[in-house]
Amino acid sequence: MDEDKENALNPSDANSQPAGGSPLKFEFLTLDKLRDADSDLMNIKVSIRTITENTFSINPIPVERAFKLRQSLYDYDERLLDASLPPTTPIFFACNATDEMRTIYVGIQKTLAVCRLFNTECTGALDAEGRESIYDQLDRFAAIGEKQCSTRMQIEILRPRTHKKEEEMIETVDAISTLTVEYPSNEYDIASMPPSTMHATLAFYPGWCDSRVEYDGMTRDLQLMMTMASALHTNTPFDWAHVGEAKKTDCEIQAEVRALISDTNKQVITDESKRYIDFTERLWDILRECRSNELLVKCLQIIFSALRSNSISTILHDDNYSNLASLIRDSCRGRPLHVPRLEGLTPIELLLEIAVERFRRDTITEFVKRSFVASEGDIREMLKNSVERVRNSEWAQGALSQAVEDTRALIPIHLGLQTVAHLERRVELARGNSLAKTTKDVISRYTTKEITNFHDVHYEMRVPLIQIKPEVMSSLKPSFFSTEIVYSCKGAERARAHLFLARTPPLRILEGVLANIEDQEDRYVATVTKCSTYPAKKRVKAGRSDA
Repeated sequence: MDEDKENALNPSDANSQPAGGSPLKFEFLTLDKLRDADSDLMNIKVSIRTITENTFSINPIPVERAFKLRQSLYDYDERLLDASLPPTTPIFFACNATDEMRTIYVGIQKTLAVCRLFNTECTGALDAEGRESIYDQLDRFAAIGEKQCSTRMQIEILRPRTHKKEEEMIETVDAISTLTVEYPSNEYDIASMPPSTMHATLAFYPGWCDSRVEYDGMTRDLQLMMTMASALHTNTPFDWAHVGEAKKTDCEIQAEVRALISDTNKQVITDESKRYIDFTERLWDILRECRSNELLVKCLQIIFSALRSNSISTILHDDNYSNLASLIRDSCRGRPLHVPRLEGLTPIELLLEIAVERFRRDTITEFVKRSFVASEGDIREMLKNSVERVRNSEWAQGALSQAVEDTRALIPIHLGLQTVAHLERRVELARGNSLAKTTKDVISRYTTKEITNFHDVHYEMRVPLIQIKPEVMSSLKPSFFSTEIVYSCKGAERARAHLFLARTPPLRILEGVLANIEDQEDRYVATVTKCSTYPAKKRVKAGRSDA
């Protein structure tokens, strides 16, 4: 068992799954996963990419034992898996690759009409010797007759990080971005790039609080706002431990509040957008540094004292609907002040309100400044629709404060901003209608339903390959090539072969395959899967030579 664990399939891959127990009770490929990942596996037309293109965390078994188990399944119709699985379910045994052919998988699928046998073997790196080995494997089926070959290539623009700090493991979700192209090919043109006439699919998962994604600073502000909104929604004390370590002393923060009051008429604009930042927006920049409820209350008391003495005279945005903004307007106009008692969660609610105002305006500014929308009215309409969705959701049943609703509504809009920014830097999108249409598509997708898991948020865009910016194709090497060849005779499928070239070996024991390969063009580990199809009534010995 120790040796098997030593050869365990690499668990660091983004698609790794929890390890199973007995090698006969495979947990890595459930019926649901078969249906979700590749519906063809449940039909007559078998795709073997689901197995060979993914990495699973399991214990492989000795190669000879795998072949014996497959032969037993073939001869006696043994049911080694859950009885609820259909009898036509493909069964794969993960092997430890210790034989001469470096066998990784042995598989079988039986239907009423045919029986298919699968062997997956590692042919080595993509150097001259490795290429010859691939040719030898594929030549076995060359005499069958007709063949159809297609290749899928993928470039990883952003991949999950392998090393993260402990706090990042809990608070962050890694962004993922891939560029995938499918194209007709020739099996002997190994690792050939797709023609420029093909279409590509750019997929982007913005994740959460990933510093590699644009507007990460805004994401962390929104994270803090969500924590405050959660406390208000559940009526539980706000946990200041989520705010992080203090960057300023209490005295420094209170001094900044007093300085802001004494300088209320100062015209403050952002460097790039030239938009006016009003008093409550600047106050958020200061109060976000509070690290205790006591300090927040002291700062708000300083503000209230200044309002009572009419010491704050400033211009606010007309659409600033925070309670602090209302109090400032009343003070400036000489109206009676109804200052709230700073008890319970009231200070948190006042803070969240000014945070929402600042974040909302910053978001609108970014969409307009970068021409992601045709007009400011468009993004305001998207924000309005997002708020309406939150109000009508099951989550919002019962009385909610406006600030809590607004915070929830900002989440899909912010993720949409990050997504459009990522797409715009990788795809040639014409300014105007094309870019604005993409923005609407992204926001519409993200606001369709409540976001409960950041892992599930993603957007895919299919575009001509020539619209992908040159730096994407030139600076990043493909992470894998997946080529599938179907061999037919008189219209009936007789065999399949699948060539998979990946940067990471499927087994730790195969890491030495790349030891002496320096050329990046050749630093791929090649696996070849052969699938032979036999009539169900024909009895064969399902050994090494039959797949």
